[in-house]
Amino acid sequence: MFKRHVFALMVATGCLLLSACSGTAQSAAAGRAPGATRLPVAPSVPQTGKASSSSVALPKPGAAGAIPDTARLRELVLQPGEAAGVPNGESGIREVNPGELTPLPRTPPPAPCKAMWAGFEQRGAQAAIAQTFDSNEPADPRVNSLASYAATGAETAFAQLRAAVAACPSDSANGNKVTVAYEDLDKAGFPEDTIRIRITSIEDNYVVDKIVTRVGVCIVDTSGMGQEPHPRLAEEPVLRQIERLRAGQGL
Repeated sequence: MFKRHVFALMVATGCLLLSACSGTAQSAAAGRAPGATRLPVAPSVPQTGKASSSSVALPKPGAAGAIPDTARLRELVLQPGEAAGVPNGESGIREVNPGELTPLPRTPPPAPCKAMWAGFEQRGAQAAIAQTFDSNEPADPRVNSLASYAATGAETAFAQLRAAVAACPSDSANGNKVTVAYEDLDKAGFPEDTIRIRITSIEDNYVVDKIVTRVGVCIVDTSGMGQEPHPRLAEEPVLRQIERLRAGQGL
């Protein structure tokens, strides 16, 4: 089923990194198409205040220009008290094996939808982790993943991500047709390179609602999932994760 396929893929790999185009890195603003598909307003749920807590200390800044390794990403990821839900006891935080972090492709893949699904492999990342949560609230995050990149790799990765999503309005994943909608998330607190993605299975109305953003040399991908009508992923945990990444990188 679509939901098992997507959830297993997200937990196994941890971060969205798409490889739909080649060329130099660019910001989201530079790559935005005038005909961008806008996401419809989905049902919302009241926020409980669990999503973030200023009582949890932010990480100490790292060395200037340092690329967070796996151990550092563990320090920068959401901590207890900063996200709704509790860490999943079975999965917790999965460290992605360095052998899985293959280089970014030099040429554009022939099919952007194929590139979109392949993007869960963190191509080009130096280090990556995936964090999973248990939660009873529909809008709470279920998967939060971080990846770090050398030089301009994070900029390139995000540009490729956005290009692939924009070029894939629908696709058949494992025999199930899905629709893909996205929007640039231009809100206070979010970096310029931020998009919200909503992937919906036509067969069973199962939804994956994502916020993906670049913070310095890192990309964070936070997802909620469930049956339609499904609320939009709560923004508070993502904003707190952004705050942690900014603090940890001295941004």
